[in-house]
Amino acid sequence: MINRVELHSAWNALVQAWRPVWQASHDMARWQAFATHCERLAQLAHAGELAAVETAMAPLVDFLATLRTPGDAEKARVDQLLPGVFAAVRSALAERARQPERVPGDDSLPLVVMLARDGQAYTDLAQQMEHYGYSFKVFSQYRHGVRYAAMNRAVAVIAELSGELDAETTAVITEMNRCNLKWFALSPEGSFNIRLQAVRHDAQGFFVAPMSVSALVDAVDPLAFEYKDEPYRVLTLDDSPTVLATVERILGQFPNIHVRGLREPSRILETLMDFAPDVLLLDFHMDGCTGLEVARIIRQNKAFESIPIAFLTSETSESIQQEAMRQGGDDFLTKPISAAQLVNAVVSKAERYRGLRRLMVEDSLTGLYNHVKTKTLLQQTLLLADRQGVPVSYAILDIDHFKQVNDTYGHTTGDKVIKSLARYLRLRMRRSDVVGRYGGEEFVVVLFDSTPEDALERVEALRRGFSGIFHQTDQGLFAASFSAGIAHFPAYPTMMELMVAADDALYASKRAGRNRCTLAERSIPD
Repeated sequence: MINRVELHSAWNALVQAWRPVWQASHDMARWQAFATHCERLAQLAHAGELAAVETAMAPLVDFLATLRTPGDAEKARVDQLLPGVFAAVRSALAERARQPERVPGDDSLPLVVMLARDGQAYTDLAQQMEHYGYSFKVFSQYRHGVRYAAMNRAVAVIAELSGELDAETTAVITEMNRCNLKWFALSPEGSFNIRLQAVRHDAQGFFVAPMSVSALVDAVDPLAFEYKDEPYRVLTLDDSPTVLATVERILGQFPNIHVRGLREPSRILETLMDFAPDVLLLDFHMDGCTGLEVARIIRQNKAFESIPIAFLTSETSESIQQEAMRQGGDDFLTKPISAAQLVNAVVSKAERYRGLRRLMVEDSLTGLYNHVKTKTLLQQTLLLADRQGVPVSYAILDIDHFKQVNDTYGHTTGDKVIKSLARYLRLRMRRSDVVGRYGGEEFVVVLFDSTPEDALERVEALRRGFSGIFHQTDQGLFAASFSAGIAHFPAYPTMMELMVAADDALYASKRAGRNRCTLAERSIPD
């Protein structure tokens, strides 16, 4: 599986190789060098199971393979294809950032250690944590538990406390902190005094016994599967070296902001593809063109139509500022640039831009792909599978008797069940698979290069595992299950046929009693 560094490096090399072709479009040697980098990126996408990137690269690779007499027309054709590749690469890089990087060869489950006087009381909790994808160990000898947690790199330690912290417990907590272990306090009482003692000893959180598995999972998930946002990328286009240096000096002091300066407006599109900024700072008056003209060029390109643009200018005319906003600007920063104003503008617009991108593709409750994005990825996967001659399996999962869950335990509990299944699916799918929330209590799984038999086995394993998870409420514990329908390509050759077949198979599962998987069967046409 390729990592983000390899992917980003291959894309940058491709962009760098395109620059000489742009300058001399009739030079076949330059085209051949560019084609080599395109083939490299396509190979990486295939090896890394990046379906969207491989699909976007396919017409470019095919075009270059048949190129015989290059010229301006051929250059224009590649210019049309590159933004689509750029969008797919950028999406893949963002998706890689969302997923936890694992140490190669380390398939062990994240470890949570429990320190409790009565270890038998947490047998059920240990079983439930395993269903949620954790290794859970309980120690009645606190010092032994801390040593085990430190040696095995536990993501968290839960320490059962009772009333005032005695010298022995304080020593154990001191040792946990010395070993940089993240620990949570658990106590039968939730008084201010015991919470204060826990906070003073650097506890990450506090649980009042009895502790629910969902509350524990919610607390330790961010530690086990930590996601760090990439630094914001800011591109400045200004023909003044002084302005570029000023922006670099102001923003460069923040580790979560990467800055790049550009003086030549003619290089703006290739730099946007190469650097993929979250914010563009654009000079209003430049030699040879205006910022308004550059903004119009950018907005005419679909891949860059939503990037925030903040104009840098000494212009104070209200009418000119209004025209700038009409041409696609998002803000107006007056020179000389105020440091506070610049930082606030950059951070706020970068956050909003990334937030809007997430809203466009993510389900708000689960963080999975939403209905529209899931269908888009399904179509891309089918196109790639058709090119490579490999099967794709498509499954629809529906939580059984979900209305009864809502009616009995409330909609808040229903949401927790949905989030629980979403998390369970996300952690057990390959990166080449697509997991989305189709709506309500329905989920979709797209399994690339998966035969119907393989898909049935995997979805059955998911069904059995999820049904073993218990959800805690004021009325007691309950378990939920799901029914599933599975169809596969190429037996069902179009996306619509595939979806309808899976949906029919799902209803067959429901008619047969629910909590089961049904495979839609059709022989592959000759």
